[in-house]
Order: sequence, then structure tokens, then C-alpha cells
Amino acid sequence: MSGEETESVRLLFLQDQVGLLPSEQYPDVAASLLVGGYDSPALRELAGYSPNDPRGARDLWIQARKELGKPFEDDGVARRILVRSWLSEIVGGTLAPRTGVGLVFGKGWLVLGQPPELNHLVALMDDWDDMPQKRDAIGTEIMDAARQALTVW
Repeated sequence: MSGEETESVRLLFLQDQVGLLPSEQYPDVAASLLVGGYDSPALRELAGYSPNDPRGARDLWIQARKELGKPFEDDGVARRILVRSWLSEIVGGTLAPRTGVGLVFGKGWLVLGQPPELNHLVALMDDWDDMPQKRDAIGTEIMDAARQALTVW
């Protein structure tokens, strides 16, 4: 597995850790991981599991994490890694500015104690919501602010 693929899988597990991966998606994620070269007994079972039993899927997912050696990481570290990833995606154009800032705000800035390096992004989120007529310009500002935040984050 390539380093990029390994990093994307790490991000997947971190997204799960912060509550961004609904348990109904675990069977599909398990199948994707199997296709990507990851394997464990619980992962195989989960790949064929019904999404209609989220509690059972969650139990299998936790077992698969253990079998794959993918434990939960320190919460602060996990969120900082995710924030950096979202900032990079905003800058790279693969994550819509408002969606990305919403993730940074809800899953990073608030929980991490409102780090000042991200304050401008949060203010721009408010501008986006309050001034729909200026969203193109605000989107550009969000991309610029994300680029700036990456230099210190």
C-alpha cells in the first residue's frame, strides 16, 4: 500500500473517531478496505453485514479496528490532523469552502478550544451565511485563509 493510501485510511479512521462516519456505512467501508488490501476476520464479516443493524455493525467495526491495529488516537491529535486535511482540501479545491469551514468549525475549532489560528476562517463562515450575495468572494477568502492557516497549523 502506498503512503498516500495509508494516509487516506488513517484519515478514515480519524473521521470515524470524531463521529463523521455513520455506522450504517461500516459495511461499505469494510468492503472498500478489503479491496484496498486490508484484511481481518471481523472486517470480512462486516463487509457482508446488513446496514440495518448499526449496533452490530459498530461492534464488528471496533473489533476490525483492533484486528487491523487501528486504535483510537489522542483526540486532540486526531482533530488537528483532520483540520489540516480539510484545510488542504479547501485549498486544493476538493472540498467546498463552506463545507470545509463547517467541518473545521464543528469538529476542530470548538473542540480544540478555539485556536486563534482558525478564527478568521470561522468569521468567514459567518460571512458566508449572512451575505449570500457575496459567496463567490467569500469562497475565495476562505481558500486564502485556509492557505494561511496551513502555514501555522
